[in-house]
Amino acid sequence: MKKSIFFILIIAGLSFSAYGQTKNEDIIKLLELMDVKSQAGQTLDLMLPSFIQLLPDVPAVYWNTLKDKLNLDSFMDIYVPIYDKYFTQDDIKQLIEFYESPIGKKLIEQTPSIINESYAGGQAWGQQIGEEIVNELIKDGYIDS
Repeated sequence: MKKSIFFILIIAGLSFSAYGQTKNEDIIKLLELMDVKSQAGQTLDLMLPSFIQLLPDVPAVYWNTLKDKLNLDSFMDIYVPIYDKYFTQDDIKQLIEFYESPIGKKLIEQTPSIINESYAGGQAWGQQIGEEIVNELIKDGYIDS
């Protein structure tokens, strides 16, 4: 009898330790699996050329060191309460399982390329829409050509 109680306590303890992580710890694990911090850095890389173009008098050395000065960990801190708000801990655990799967890993691997192509496509689309709006405003007499 004592052996079976001891065995049950061991199993319960192992089960508790497997599920003992807090929701925030699980969210952080998920964000790390999703490579969110690296993606924030890549987004910054996409944004910097626009800043450089807008501010040509800023020395190149400033732009080269700026990324190192920025705290990309703070970007992760933004995500934790958002994921906490919209997902249960069970949801987070399922997302972790997904991102640990082959297709989840492939999504993580391809996301930077998808973001880069989406950014470029979005810029082209925005430029085209901007030109169409300006042309309509000229045609309708609201601005001069």
